[in-house]
Amino acid sequence: MLRAVCFDFGDTLVSTRLDWSRIHPAMLDGLQAALEPHLPHLDYRRLRRDFLFLRRMGKIRAEQTLVEAPATDSLARALMLQGVGPVPAPVLQQGVDGFFAPEEAEYSLVAGIPEALARLRVMGVKLAVISNATCGVLIRRALERRMLLPFLAEVVVSAEHGRCKPEPSIFRYALERLGASAAQAAMVGDRLPTDIAGARAVGMRAVLVDFFGDNTSRSPSAARPDALARTPAELMVVLKAWMA
Repeated sequence: MLRAVCFDFGDTLVSTRLDWSRIHPAMLDGLQAALEPHLPHLDYRRLRRDFLFLRRMGKIRAEQTLVEAPATDSLARALMLQGVGPVPAPVLQQGVDGFFAPEEAEYSLVAGIPEALARLRVMGVKLAVISNATCGVLIRRALERRMLLPFLAEVVVSAEHGRCKPEPSIFRYALERLGASAAQAAMVGDRLPTDIAGARAVGMRAVLVDFFGDNTSRSPSAARPDALARTPAELMVVLKAWMA
C-alpha cells in the first residue's frame, strides 16, 4: 500500500531549464546588492569570481563525497579570502538570497503538477520533497510562491541535511519524518543516478519522469526505475495503481 510519495524539485515539480547566460549576471548583481549595505568596502569583482569558483569546487566535492556544500559556506569562504569574517549568519543568508532571487523568479510550474499533488493529498498520501540544493531557503521560497508548499508534509534539502542524493540517509530521514517505511513509499524524479538509484537502494519504488521529452537514454549500468511517466497524468496512473 502506497502511503507516501517523495518528489525531486527541479524538472519534476518546476522547470529549471533557464537561460543561464542571461540569469547568471543578474544573480551576481543580486549578491552584491544584498551585501553592500553590510560590507561596503569589499572588492566585489573578486568576490564574484571567488564565490563562483568555490561553488564549482563544492559541487565537484559533493558529487564525489555526497556531502553538500551549502551556498552560505561558499560565501563565507569567499569573504575570508579577503580577510572578512566571521560574518553573521543572517548576513550570509541575505547575500545568498540575493544571489538566488533572479533564478527562483524564472522557475515555471510543470503543467499538471499542482493538480496531481492536490489529488494525492485528497487520497490520503503524505507528500515530501527531497532536493539536492545548496540553499534550503531557495527551495521553500520557490515552493511557497508557487502555492505547492501547502501540499507537502516535509521538505528535505541536502544543504540542511548535510548529505546529497543518492546517499541513503537523506531518503531514510524523509521517510522517518513522513512516518512511512520504504516499502510504503515512492520516489518521483528526473535523474537516474540520484533520484532513482538512491530510492531503489533503500527499498523505495521509483518513477522516472520525462516531462520534457529528453530523458529516455539510459546506460546499461544505470539504475532501473519501476515506472516511467512522461506527463503528470501518466504519473498519477502509476501511483494510483500502486495504492490499490
